[in-house]
Amino acid sequence: MTVGLDSLLDLTAQEIRGLAWSVGAGVPPDRPLEGRIVGVLPFATTSLPPAAWIGVAQRLGAGVVRGEDLGLATFAADPFEACRAAAPWVDVIVASHPARGFARAAGADCGVPVVNAGGADGGDPAAGLSLVAEAIRVHGGDPAVGARGLHVAVCGDLRGSGPAAALLAGLAALEATVLLVPARGRDLPGDALQRLARRMGRRPLRFEARTMRSLLDMVDTVLLAPDAAPQLPLFREIGVPPGEAERRARREVEDTDVLFVATGEGVPDRLVAAPFRGRGRTVPEGREHSVESATLAALLRYAISEGARVRGGNERVPGGESTLSAALREPERGALLRYRSALGLRCRAGDCIAAREPARAAPDFLLLARDPPLLECRYCGTRTAAPLLASSAAGRYHGAASADAAKVLDQNLVLFRSDAEAQAAGFERSLRATVTGTERDPGEASVR
Repeated sequence: MTVGLDSLLDLTAQEIRGLAWSVGAGVPPDRPLEGRIVGVLPFATTSLPPAAWIGVAQRLGAGVVRGEDLGLATFAADPFEACRAAAPWVDVIVASHPARGFARAAGADCGVPVVNAGGADGGDPAAGLSLVAEAIRVHGGDPAVGARGLHVAVCGDLRGSGPAAALLAGLAALEATVLLVPARGRDLPGDALQRLARRMGRRPLRFEARTMRSLLDMVDTVLLAPDAAPQLPLFREIGVPPGEAERRARREVEDTDVLFVATGEGVPDRLVAAPFRGRGRTVPEGREHSVESATLAALLRYAISEGARVRGGNERVPGGESTLSAALREPERGALLRYRSALGLRCRAGDCIAAREPARAAPDFLLLARDPPLLECRYCGTRTAAPLLASSAAGRYHGAASADAAKVLDQNLVLFRSDAEAQAAGFERSLRATVTGTERDPGEASVR
């Protein structure tokens, strides 16, 4: 992780496996955070009450600093300033904020690890880790080694469920098979689906329900015939010929280790273990999902240990290294160039911290493609195209399809959406004018 943990998407497969192992081991009784301080700063509604984090921190032996302890007259008026005020006194900050990417931005701004306390957008490391750990436990794998062969179906209100999005963020780094079955009209947004596919290295299996019920035929078919072999629900896989889809659906559904049902509308989500296996068995009813104290303990220990590593220290919190050597950490699958120029485009998503607080949150994109440029905001996952490229050394910009654009070095690359944006940043258009997708000298074009 960096100094900010917004989502499990920020972690590698090894880190997630190690954290899942820590969750399974429970809350350690030996107070491993003795002498540490945890800041709990809710700037918005949290998935769990602040008391949950405070209680776990104290059980681990840590002291706690809350917003009212900072002595700021307007604690919530400037969350970045509040984190800066807390930073000299704490080892980690647990914070919530209505904008996506706040933990990443605030951690970079104040220099102390910031853990997202959870929100509706799925940036909820605690919920995601709790569900991933349970899925691996049901599967019977060793979390510290891997989750190969793990099958997880995520169903229901995928668009509105924070825990569902958090679970998918954790599964994305693991070599797991993911089945998505959205309720009618409640599929993942396009950017979220693309981000998930990129992180997984493949697109998840997706099925489309043919009925209007939001609690999903995948569960109902089992409940309606508890004494018979599970029947294939009436799903049509998107983009696959009908015959092959039915065979593939039956195989994948019957192999499901864990079914997570995001019910929506204030009804508790359900977690069902091995829902479609066996014949003549008792149908599992599943259980309501809840985040256990061990999950919060694992995240606090890990964040404090990682914060020390990022700052160059050698001290480690017992159990905080996720049981794996730092040398074994793998890069993100299909490692991409990062684009962080302060001169060019910024994210425009209304709920992104980089758009809301441009003075505090520096641009941070993954460059998915360069010809033409396509970027993904690391704060919120929103994708954006950049048809104009510039060189910070030359001070000129070009059309993405031009020969001159291809010559711009990565370290000098600046991207823009429009001429007006480039010119407002002080760049001049190249002397070569764009003509039908190529660039020619204006005089040369008039002669021809």
